[in-house]
Order: sequence, then C-alpha cells, then structure tokens
Amino acid sequence: MTTPHQHDDAPARLDYTRPAAPPGSQLDWSSTVTAPTEFVPYTYTEAEVARAISRRGLSVASVICGLVGLALGVIGVFGFPIALIAIALALIARTTENWARTLWLSGLVSGLIGVLLATGWVVYITQRVLPLL
Repeated sequence: MTTPHQHDDAPARLDYTRPAAPPGSQLDWSSTVTAPTEFVPYTYTEAEVARAISRRGLSVASVICGLVGLALGVIGVFGFPIALIAIALALIARTTENWARTLWLSGLVSGLIGVLLATGWVVYITQRVLPLL
C-alpha cells in the first residue's frame, strides 16, 4: 500500500489531540458549542403559504362532480358513478388540501346525497316497476 504523499520522507503521523489549556484559563468558545436543546418550529415563507392556499383543484373537482351527480341522481340512477367519484375526490382532498375545507366538504355532502338519490331510484325500480312487468 502506498502513502498518499510519496514525496514526503517523514512518516505519516496524525495527532488528534489538542493542546491543553493553560493553567487558570477557560476553554475556547468553539469547543463548548453543542446542539440546540430546544425544539425550533419551522417558519413558513410567504410563497409556501400562498402555494398551499391556492391549491384546491381536487376540492373544486369534487364540488363539480358532486353537483352533477346530484342533478343526475334526481333524474335517475345515472348520477351514481359521478357521485362516487365526487366522494373519492373529497376524501383525497381532505388530506391534501387543508385550506379548502368548505369546498371538499360541500363536494362530499353533494356526492353522498347523489348516491342516496341514485340508491332510492334503484330501490324504487326494483320494488315498484319490475313487479308490474
């Protein structure tokens, strides 16, 4: 094995000790620095706050799908899949878009009402219409 500096004639000797402090003196400041012992909270920048507040795409999509599912649920069973999509989008937006609570909550409620209306149509058709045929 070769030494890193082959042109040096002196043997490589590493000294990891520091000289002792003179009698009666204090330790150097740099030797007393330690890690912080308190929790330091993270401070968000204005750009991070603006980006988090402006992010509400899933919530808006949930509201739109919920209203379309609700409207189609009044007419018949056709709103059932769209209302289920609204519920799924609202549940995802609940965890990712905290600032848009009103939007995803209204999408969730309208999606649930759309599912209930479509389920009511299915019950009505199977209990009232099909026995007549």
